[in-house]
Amino acid sequence: MGLDRKLKPFGEIPESFRGLKDEGVYYVDKTGFIQYLLSQKRKICVVTRPRRFGKTLMLRTLQTFFEYRLDEEGKLVDNRRYFEGLKVMDAGDDVLKEMGQYPVISLSFKDVFDDTYEKVVSMLNDAVCKACKLHGEQLMASEKLSLVHKQWLQTFMDGNASDDNLQKFLGLYMQWLKDVTGRKTVVLLDEYDVPLQKAAIYDMHNPGSKLFDKVVALIGKFISSGFKSNSNLAYGIIAGCMRVAKESIFTGMNNPGVITVLDDIPEEFWGFTQSEVEKMLAYYNLSDKMDALKNWYEGYYYSEREVYNPWSLLNAIRALVNGYEKTAILSYWARTSGNDIIDEMIEQNPDHRNKLAQIMNGEPLWAPVFQDLSYRDLKIHPESIWSFLLYTGYLKAIQKRQLDTGNWEALVTIPNMEIRSVMNQAMQHWWENTLSRYDVRPLMHSLWSGDVQAIKCEIDRIMNDSINVKDAKEDFYHGMLVGVLRTQCEVKSNRESGTGYPDIIAVEGDRAAILELKCLLPSKLKGIPKKEEFKRIPPMMQKLLDEAETQIREENYIEGLRFEKSYLKEIRTYAVCFCRKICMVREVKAD
Repeated sequence: MGLDRKLKPFGEIPESFRGLKDEGVYYVDKTGFIQYLLSQKRKICVVTRPRRFGKTLMLRTLQTFFEYRLDEEGKLVDNRRYFEGLKVMDAGDDVLKEMGQYPVISLSFKDVFDDTYEKVVSMLNDAVCKACKLHGEQLMASEKLSLVHKQWLQTFMDGNASDDNLQKFLGLYMQWLKDVTGRKTVVLLDEYDVPLQKAAIYDMHNPGSKLFDKVVALIGKFISSGFKSNSNLAYGIIAGCMRVAKESIFTGMNNPGVITVLDDIPEEFWGFTQSEVEKMLAYYNLSDKMDALKNWYEGYYYSEREVYNPWSLLNAIRALVNGYEKTAILSYWARTSGNDIIDEMIEQNPDHRNKLAQIMNGEPLWAPVFQDLSYRDLKIHPESIWSFLLYTGYLKAIQKRQLDTGNWEALVTIPNMEIRSVMNQAMQHWWENTLSRYDVRPLMHSLWSGDVQAIKCEIDRIMNDSINVKDAKEDFYHGMLVGVLRTQCEVKSNRESGTGYPDIIAVEGDRAAILELKCLLPSKLKGIPKKEEFKRIPPMMQKLLDEAETQIREENYIEGLRFEKSYLKEIRTYAVCFCRKICMVREVKAD
């Protein structure tokens, strides 16, 4: 449906609070975080949420609230108008007296990484150069800075400081701001853990590399110069995906406040709550889309409340508002970053793969929680992968408990369809690598010849010789077959054909095979004595094969594929059913 022009526009999602308000777009009020932050009476706060969970917009909001800045004519910039009508304006004088009182240093480490230490230093120089644009000219024009300090400042503004000088940047810049303005500084540091994560990945792929240790030392000293015992600091907010171990980055920092996905806070200041989404959808006359959006983007569980991924939800609503209904609900979040660490840690560990398959099958897993996690731990303590997945948004904690040892563990599961789709793709990739040692040509020959008994035997061989699939669901078998078939031919997964969506379409040259999968879940066998299962399972699986065949015929899979790919000379279609390590195959002939 098109957008009613009387409604607030729903355009691109800006990360600038001022830009968002200036454009008059729909805004979910999260300014209550300002009052909450000040109520904690801590100078430093570390906030962790998954990527694309509103951390950058929150930092830009804080910048607009706190900043003391002069315009080009030397007049004080008043940002009060941006907050009129928002929650923070009702917070009282103790909060509002802080508005417009501090110069702000805003830094992002989003792009601070490359494959050598020298290049990382160069990227950090770029980040510092951008941070200097707000106050640099004012400082250079002031007579309160000495020539030596101005020369030093110029190297930061030009982006060519040495690594030793970069490590001192925050402390020096805050002192210069104090000398010129007479005010303490607010420091906002976004994506602080990106350089560490990228360096850890690099070292994983390059045995013998010490890049991670060098980057930790560089970033740690950089942060310490501004946040450790600095009398010029008014407030410091550090945002990232994970709370990195103190010995790596936060050494000596004085009692920072920490807000992670496992901490209880009075409101959800980043993701969207159910009531916020309901209000948004009602405003745009999209309430009928609630169930689909909830299934795809909700499912995070923070402070005992269900939370939606804001980035994906807003992208989906924007598409719906602007008339792209058929392609609106899909995986947006997965496109914003790679999954290198997950691939590295899970692909190489069969136990991790089995546990992830268990989680994908709807069976939550109790996993240890590493509250201060170093990227180095991912190698030293393999079980820390579950904490990493939890902090970065691939898993959610539905329960948590403290053990007698004082350590914590959480009951984790997949949050929603969006993450399930990400994991399905990852599992297909792992299957490709895991099964690369197998000769799949016999399976392909059987598919093209229509030998269903040979197809069954080949699939049985793959299941028996690979990882445990005792209690798998359809998603798992789907990933296995896609991973296997992709080693030999072009594979389309859940793509439209006819009036439906076949599970798998495999194309090689001028021939294709369509596979519709079904799974007899172990839960359906509850109450059946073990000695009876061997009698009961086959007819139950045959019934599912009947359902798959009906689906193939009624949704015109073959006709749809012929229409789409007119060059195909042969199309074979199969119904395939799984139960544990049992497989049945039936060829479905065209009418």
